[in-house]
Amino acid sequence: MMWTKEYSGIAIVFSILVLSIHILFFSEYTMPLFILLGGMGIIFLFFISLWYYTKYWKDINFFTKKLFFHSIIYRIFGVILLYILTMLYDPESLPFEISAIDSVNYHASGKLVADTIEKGGSVFKTLSLVWKGKSDYGFSIIIGILYYIFGKFALVIKIFNVVIGSFSVIRIYQITRYIYDEQRARLTSILMMIMPPLLWFGAMVLKETFLIFVILNIGYFVTKLIYAPKIKLWILAFIVLQIGITLYFRTVLAPLLLICVLLQIIFLKTRKKHYRIVSILISISLIYATYFVVNQIGMKENVDAIVAASQNQFENELTHSANSRGISYTTAIVAPLLIAGAIVTPFPSLLDFEEAQLGIFAHFHNEIIRNCLYFFVFLGLYQVIKNRRKGSIFILSFAIGYILILAISGISFQDRFQILALPFLIIFMADGIYTNSPKKTKNWAIYLIFIFIAILMWNLFKLSNRGLL
Repeated sequence: MMWTKEYSGIAIVFSILVLSIHILFFSEYTMPLFILLGGMGIIFLFFISLWYYTKYWKDINFFTKKLFFHSIIYRIFGVILLYILTMLYDPESLPFEISAIDSVNYHASGKLVADTIEKGGSVFKTLSLVWKGKSDYGFSIIIGILYYIFGKFALVIKIFNVVIGSFSVIRIYQITRYIYDEQRARLTSILMMIMPPLLWFGAMVLKETFLIFVILNIGYFVTKLIYAPKIKLWILAFIVLQIGITLYFRTVLAPLLLICVLLQIIFLKTRKKHYRIVSILISISLIYATYFVVNQIGMKENVDAIVAASQNQFENELTHSANSRGISYTTAIVAPLLIAGAIVTPFPSLLDFEEAQLGIFAHFHNEIIRNCLYFFVFLGLYQVIKNRRKGSIFILSFAIGYILILAISGISFQDRFQILALPFLIIFMADGIYTNSPKKTKNWAIYLIFIFIAILMWNLFKLSNRGLL
């Protein structure tokens, strides 16, 4: 079953109802008209495009070529839209996004790296004066190299993200085709191509777009490894190298990725003779090789620090995240909610009651679309478990494992952190859409009712915390 006009109609009506209720009951906190209409326009465009592409690209020739170039067009559109929003509502932040902080810091560190390269100095020594840990070095080095070659302009990185993001769309297609089939692979890549959260963060000078590319690369080569007739050592080496790279971007990813790779290799059941023995040997080799790489690049201390700090991480991160968003609550009250709704969150902020909210409600369309579609993610996850699709162990363990880490850390309601799990969740989303079920539409409608209530309660909660009710 494809995505139908009926589905698009349900999603659009749901979005209109959510916005209308908030405007009706909280008219004094209505967001600026341009942001409201622009966000609604993106929601319309997404669901109409999803229906169009799934219908007319189902059997189209030269699919990957068209997919890549359309992905570039959508990502360029995302860059232009973010420039317009920033110019209208926060011109002082140009050429970055609204309320930019991390983008400015990465830009500044990249310029320092470019200057250091030009002078022939030590890049690591320069970055040690800027960042507290090596987990932020990676993206600064990439920016510095690109700035050294093309000039110190933020647009250079945004163009880089456009290209890398488009290659990621191809990668997700290849992974899904290995694990599922051609039709689900096409739907997955179409969703990835037009998914607004990916376009939004890809238009910023942030590391998430590159990290997604690396994670998908690892997923692709792991999948290729287990389906290949023979074990190829160069694939194993490339997987280890990319896991090592993630240490310079977000340290917690390396151990998680390694665990996911091992789970995929060990628990895949095939008809290959002696696979179990070979898988154990490969796993031991991967562990040793990864440990060797981590030790050689001097990141062992960072990994040890994560383990040592894990006991208090939930409370510390929750408190920091809450304070940064101007929200006050106790860990005991919110912890169950964060863990239970970790996949569905974040919910959209739809009310304009303080200046700090501008950068949050400006992308309300991202959250509404995700909240609306995650019913199909749950359906896809159910199908994976029911059908015991062993080839999906890596993507399943990474998506769920990463979201659980966010939930335990108390930051699952921050969209930027959630974005790394989104591509793999899109795979399950596509499978859920294609799954035939006589009660699917009815169950989706029930799900949307609960999501509607959750969004309303989230916005009431934010008003209540500020004494505005």
